[in-house]
Amino acid sequence: MRAVSEVGNPTILATFTVIAAILPMAFVRGLMGPYMRPIPVGASLAMILSLFVAFIITPWASVKLLKHTEAHENGNSENLQQSKLDRLYVWLTGHLLSKKKAAFGFTALVVALFIGATSLFATKIVKVKMLPFDNKSEFQVILDYPVTTPLLQANKWSRELAEEILKHEEVRKVQIFGGEAAPFSFSGMVKHAFLRNSEYMSDLHIVLADKSERKKSGHDIINELRPLLISFSKAKGALSKVLEIPPGPPVMATMVAEIYGKDVETRRKAGEVIHSLFQHEDSVVDLDYSWRESRPRIIIPYDFAKAGTYGTKAVQSWQLGELIFNESKVATIDDLTTPEEVGVILSLDQQTRSGPRPFSGQTFPTFEAGVVNAENVLDAPKMMKTENLYRKNLRPVEYVMSELAGKEEAPVYGMLKLGPKIPYPTQTAEVPWDNHQTTLKWDGEWFITYEVFRDLGAAFLAVMILIYILVVGWFRSFLVPFVIMAPIPISLIGIIPGHLLTGAYFTATSMIGFIAGAGIIVRNSIILVDFIEHQIKNGHALKDAVISAGVLRFRPMLLTAAAVVVGSSVMLFDPIFQGLAVSLIFGEIAATFLSRFAVPLGYYWLIGNARYAELTKPVMENDNWGGVPNEP
Repeated sequence: MRAVSEVGNPTILATFTVIAAILPMAFVRGLMGPYMRPIPVGASLAMILSLFVAFIITPWASVKLLKHTEAHENGNSENLQQSKLDRLYVWLTGHLLSKKKAAFGFTALVVALFIGATSLFATKIVKVKMLPFDNKSEFQVILDYPVTTPLLQANKWSRELAEEILKHEEVRKVQIFGGEAAPFSFSGMVKHAFLRNSEYMSDLHIVLADKSERKKSGHDIINELRPLLISFSKAKGALSKVLEIPPGPPVMATMVAEIYGKDVETRRKAGEVIHSLFQHEDSVVDLDYSWRESRPRIIIPYDFAKAGTYGTKAVQSWQLGELIFNESKVATIDDLTTPEEVGVILSLDQQTRSGPRPFSGQTFPTFEAGVVNAENVLDAPKMMKTENLYRKNLRPVEYVMSELAGKEEAPVYGMLKLGPKIPYPTQTAEVPWDNHQTTLKWDGEWFITYEVFRDLGAAFLAVMILIYILVVGWFRSFLVPFVIMAPIPISLIGIIPGHLLTGAYFTATSMIGFIAGAGIIVRNSIILVDFIEHQIKNGHALKDAVISAGVLRFRPMLLTAAAVVVGSSVMLFDPIFQGLAVSLIFGEIAATFLSRFAVPLGYYWLIGNARYAELTKPVMENDNWGGVPNEP
């Protein structure tokens, strides 16, 4: 009962600080919102349930199951023998509390470690990315040959490339899809891979060895094959892209430049400038643009004036053209040697269909003359280009799309390199309202990254405010929350180098781990500060209370950190949640050990004397609201 009474109130407060830390993540908007929402909702409910377990199940189980000694019965926990580490802590903390220079030196050390850790972002030793690459055993290579390439030639060239790819030791199979789309993933659906049905288009579906049979990741193997794809594309005049199956956001491309302007010519002129800048950047691969020429079409116009004279209908020319240029399945044959039925197709011979006069000898029925030659109501064929026009949010737009390869594969680094070279105004978030000025807007994975980190940053600010309000409400001090929340930035001393040690990107899930870890870290600080004040109320001197709190409360803090480390370790090898695990593990380790000194030092030197005087002053009659004592 005494133990529950001692830690009960700070446990309630600590539980709600953890909930306050993670719950704002439920309000992240955009594409990642639905994926993040279950984490804070489920964890908040679990924390509330754990509070009931702590007050009901744990005390009951302690009485029933734990062995009780006389020392425990009498509550003489202070008389327990201290370990060598505890004695070292007492000596070191006493030294820091006795000399301001030593305390200042420790503070300077922590600040230097913090600056050193955060500088890993600025020096790009630890890189930022929305989500890391996955280690999949399959990917696609998309090939767009010159638009006049016939299907047979495209298939021949694709087979040559497939045979070269198969020479790689980790490649097991290559399947060629000529003139039709390969099976597409969710990412392929967003990239419109299902529309690839032209004769000059080929898709190669490549299967690698199983993960257990190779040491290299799928992404590393793709980077090894890129020189082969680039040289092949240059030799054939083709455009090649690699379509991975990433765990990241489904976007049209990693780095997308949207160009807005007053007319098509202005947009495409600006697009050529942007395309040239992209082309001269070494890290840019799979470069593409939206105004790329499509296959030209032969248009045979219908002469409505002549048709009116002869009495023919426009729909008749369309129906006749459908019969001439398409195939009609008239029957099917079952063949046991193939998995699909064999169709019996009726069509004109290819020479007639591809000739200069495909409608020669064909007739239309008429109202006036019975029948008339089709060529009498059709004008001469003419070649016309096909253009695709794009709009976004009702605004005409052109796209320059690319992927990134090499050491810096996150879009933010490509933007930092190309941004200063772009001669047009740039925007990050919203589609420009005014189209009269040529404007570039960054999109692709960058926009999702910006949106998620923006909302997570706002959530983190809300976390800090909520935790501050909760701590102020309990301790009735505006300064105590700053001491309690000090270890939050200290956790970055472990989080950022932790990403370096594990070779991981700092991702959106890393940010989630930082925010969630903040709640756990504050929980430990609350319990530590509350016990300091508990010791002061029981008659201990300020310095003794601070030191004894660090000794006696370190074991539960260490067990909490150990539980976080063990629980998070199962996520270390998951490509999406690796960042979450690294942030929780290394953040907890750094904060647990450094906050054991930082919190006592902050409490002692910043607010100790004032809090000691406040906590030890005599209880005054009718002083519940802070009034003056009644006169005798």
